[in-house]
Amino acid sequence: ERQFDARHVAFGDTRVVAAFDRQSNQSAYFDVAYLVRAVRPGRYAYPAATVEDMYRPDRYGRTAFSTMTVAE
Repeated sequence: ERQFDARHVAFGDTRVVAAFDRQSNQSAYFDVAYLVRAVRPGRYAYPAATVEDMYRPDRYGRTAFSTMTVAE
């Protein structure tokens, strides 16, 4: 199973921080998704998402930054 419930989630103006517990018998690969909210039409740039292991910093993941367009 590749579903994890977040143990901790904190929302800020510019970021979301979430912590997950994973048992050693669970897969080390899982997907994390987030939604963005725009209140005005336009073209927006959003930064790369970063995932890191608190205790093993050599384990991390990063997406590319991108843009999105919000139409009326």
